Amino acid sequence: AGVEVPKTWDEYKTAAEKIKAADKNVRIGGWGNDDAPLLAALSWQAGAKWYGTEGDGWKVNINDAPSQKVASYWQGLVKDDLVMNLKINGPEFAKAKADGVMASFIGASWSAGGTMTTLAKDSGKWGVAPLPHWGTPATGMFGGTSYAVTKGSKHVKEAAEFATWAATSPEGVKARLSSLKAPSSSLPASPELRPIAAAAFDDKGFFGGDKVYEISGAQVDTIVPGWVWGPVQTATNTAIQDAGLKSTLNDGLAAGQKAAEEAIKGRGLNLVK
Repeated sequence: AGVEVPKTWDEYKTAAEKIKAADKNVRIGGWGNDDAPLLAALSWQAGAKWYGTEGDGWKVNINDAPSQKVASYWQGLVKDDLVMNLKINGPEFAKAKADGVMASFIGASWSAGGTMTTLAKDSGKWGVAPLPHWGTPATGMFGGTSYAVTKGSKHVKEAAEFATWAATSPEGVKARLSSLKAPSSSLPASPELRPIAAAAFDDKGFFGGDKVYEISGAQVDTIVPGWVWGPVQTATNTAIQDAGLKSTLNDGLAAGQKAAEEAIKGRGLNLVK
């Protein structure tokens, strides 16, 4: 469509208008009110701090101004038919990418490996770029990897040793990246391991020469500090998604605020107002 990759969210909206004008069947991206983790990541980028502590209590601020700005922005794009209004966790979202009617999507470093697998036929047609921002380069965190051992395990020590090896050793990183069926592109938390991961990851030209690890690694320095994950995130996410699907993202934030406060008190924890 002759549109440059947008660097800011204002440019993203302008690009969305141009892409729609160039082809009535194509949109710049998609949005679904069923993805609270993505809303959290984008709110984080905008400067939101959903949880915090004060003394021996929890503070909840999910319905804050930065989050409201993000919610209103995306709700406006949906209202103006500039992005596809699809359930992000549904098959329609994946189909839109596969059919070439969704020009881009928001992901994290780990999205690259899955994209290579699910959209193998489109090798060379996709690229990687930093997330648009609100005027100053910034980002939040969208997902991640954790290792857990079940309570009844007879091999807790061995499992912990394996998790440590998989997450923190050069050999573990190389092993995870060597899968031929589902290549991993998760960004190691350790800066020392990122060059090893970058050298081991082979996208076979899928992203047209864009360096996945170089681009995603550079974004780490722009992560906005101060974000705290709360003790009732599951209840928060459920409330945001339920209300968002029925109404708007802004209503989802209000519902998430209420649900978080009730869940914290329900667990016997202190809530600071």
